[in-house]
Amino acid sequence: MTAQRSSVERIPPVHQLKVSLEGMKPPVWRRLVVPSDVTLGSLHDVIQVAFGWDDMHLHAFEDRLGQRYAPPEDLDLPVFDEEEAVLADALPRTGNRMDYTYDFGDDWLHRITVEAVRPAQEGEGEHAVCAGGRRVMPPAEDLGGVWGLAGLLDRYGDGERPSATVVRRGGEEWVEYDGLHDEVLAGLYEEGFDPAAFDPAELTGALAQVPLRRAAGPRRKGRAGPGGRQTPPGTYRCECGGLHPVPGGSGPLAEDDGAVGEASLSDVLGAVGLRLPAVRLPGEGDLARVVREVPAFMAAVRLGHWCDGGRELTPKGLLRPKLARQAVEEAELWRIDPDEWGDAEERAARLAKVRSAADMEPLDLPWEWSLNCGFVEVEGNRARAGGELPDEGDDMALLAAWQEGVAGAAVELSLTFPAMGGLLGEPAPLRELTDEAPPLVFLMLLAAYGLPDGEWLDVAAFLTDGMEGLPEGPARRLVRALLTEQYDDTAGTLELFGAAEREGHEPPPVPEAAWEVPPVGDVALALLLDGLDGGGEAAPSLGRFRLTALGRSGLRMLLVAAGVPAPVIGSLAQTDARTLLVALDSYPSEADAAAEVAGWLAARSAADAAVQVVDACDGTEPGDALRRLQAPRVLVAVLEADRTGRAKAVLRKAAVSKVTGCSHAAASMLRRIGEPAEGEDAWGLEWMLVDGALPFVGAGEQALRERLLAGPEGGRRPLDQVAEHADDLWRAGHPHAGEVLGALADAVKSLDKALAKRLRKAAFKAASANNAGSAK
Repeated sequence: MTAQRSSVERIPPVHQLKVSLEGMKPPVWRRLVVPSDVTLGSLHDVIQVAFGWDDMHLHAFEDRLGQRYAPPEDLDLPVFDEEEAVLADALPRTGNRMDYTYDFGDDWLHRITVEAVRPAQEGEGEHAVCAGGRRVMPPAEDLGGVWGLAGLLDRYGDGERPSATVVRRGGEEWVEYDGLHDEVLAGLYEEGFDPAAFDPAELTGALAQVPLRRAAGPRRKGRAGPGGRQTPPGTYRCECGGLHPVPGGSGPLAEDDGAVGEASLSDVLGAVGLRLPAVRLPGEGDLARVVREVPAFMAAVRLGHWCDGGRELTPKGLLRPKLARQAVEEAELWRIDPDEWGDAEERAARLAKVRSAADMEPLDLPWEWSLNCGFVEVEGNRARAGGELPDEGDDMALLAAWQEGVAGAAVELSLTFPAMGGLLGEPAPLRELTDEAPPLVFLMLLAAYGLPDGEWLDVAAFLTDGMEGLPEGPARRLVRALLTEQYDDTAGTLELFGAAEREGHEPPPVPEAAWEVPPVGDVALALLLDGLDGGGEAAPSLGRFRLTALGRSGLRMLLVAAGVPAPVIGSLAQTDARTLLVALDSYPSEADAAAEVAGWLAARSAADAAVQVVDACDGTEPGDALRRLQAPRVLVAVLEADRTGRAKAVLRKAAVSKVTGCSHAAASMLRRIGEPAEGEDAWGLEWMLVDGALPFVGAGEQALRERLLAGPEGGRRPLDQVAEHADDLWRAGHPHAGEVLGALADAVKSLDKALAKRLRKAAFKAASANNAGSAK
């Protein structure tokens, strides 16, 4: 089957990337504009030319979840094939970041940041373009990384000339230098190297010679599946988002045939069929200011900076007591609990009595989280500032670090069922029970994410509903006890770091001494035994829960990274039409949707908007049909803003183009305004009626029936239109006609048996017509 041409000229999307060579002062960076559908392997070629590399060494990309992309044959590590990974999938949104490391000896680290995803402008889309940059790169292969290069440039800036030795041998003569650095330095003088004379136009000319490899065939965004990204062989993605080897090549994520499946946020969302509503969020600047007001997080950041330069550790990996006391004072760790530790004299007296950093309460939490977040790294007996430590003066860096560290840890807690120790760790039936338990605490976070502003979630009611189907008895009590502990850990972490609020929550009873704390399994065992004899105390109240705006932003960041659409109201002005149409279905009110559409239209002409919306209506699958359902909401506004008639001309051209989906959406819009296109598909209305039901077929009879009965009060419902055209719906030639008409018949049989019979007959005709067409 040949691919259909677009009904109107397509405007391909491009990614505007800022690629910075980390560690260089003054900074060295390039602003590159590349087609969004290039492979990461092709992006590797572009970066090589942009920074003057010779592709002599190994390389790898790594995203913010720790997933690596490289030629699989090059590395003895689990990696995705960079030629099967597409830029738009790996970095789908503005603000996304990824690292590219070249030469694992010199470790040239390039930080890639998405500055914009937008339609291509003139001169863009065919090859990579340099739109800006700073500092020229000299030949730097094998110089020893950024430190070696910095030393070379310092020598050049100081005017130091290398000494040369003239060698004469066999009648030939040449010059030799004392090492590669001197040889490169001499070459800089010969060419008159000027590090400040960077020319974007010159680099664009070089990039025009770099052939780009594009994604083959149509690309589907979203959760991994057939044709999507899979885990590298022999690995699985755990709930933290990282890749880990499968022990012994087996385990809960290994398929029967030995292939390894993937456990991720996308899989959890796909399993429950949850759709996230569009939400309101403050701007990043406002969120960053909130982060600065989170004492526990900022203490971890200050501790990381305090470790810059290195701090000595004991053989047990702890700060020495004197240094620990210094950290509390100099990094102001006591600010986590100023009521308890705010008095300087009392604080000094109490800390003087502590003989181990392990017992120094103000240090405990910041130390743990600075390690968890990568703000502090331990090398041997030294603690140093970590690679993930944000600049304390950079609001956006603080926000990104908070989102990745705190929100990521909370989601991991919510997806990881508490481990059972003691007696409960042994019986296989109990292990199977907990293995099969749904991720209710994570689903609770998603439910809280979609709550209207100011509303609370009843935690006990949510968990109880989630356990529906599990009979009363010991097993149910066990699962509830474990869920309670999991919720308390997750919500407590989120609350501590400013991401959530709780009300009416009763914390678990605190033992009189630390050595009395029983393992999770023993707590559950006690509750289980209480349940067997009907005794025991009542379960503590879980109260109410809600996410703060900061918590919602952190969860959204993780969802987007997992490929889950999570629209923010008022944020889609610069996005493509496909993303806009997908998002509109989740908006909580028509007013919000209309405002979003207005903002989107303000960023482009009416004609360009019409082109983009029509092109976003291609395809014949349920997701494509869902976009077409939303298209009229945008096209109505487009036509209202059309002062020249060019947008309407776009629709007329598209309506007769025969491009499946695009032509039908355009023709439907023209019929809606009473100006049907001449030469449009004879059965276009019937095609759109079938198409409009397609997204709801998989949701079951009840959902489809509700869709048919929806409509304005006193106006025509979809059911009325289906009844009017039932006998001709099969003629439309929709590829899913047989499936849809059969589902419609089942949905309406309780409402109108005669209509159900007509639809069943139409379904049979559609199947016969499809079989006849396949036989030709």
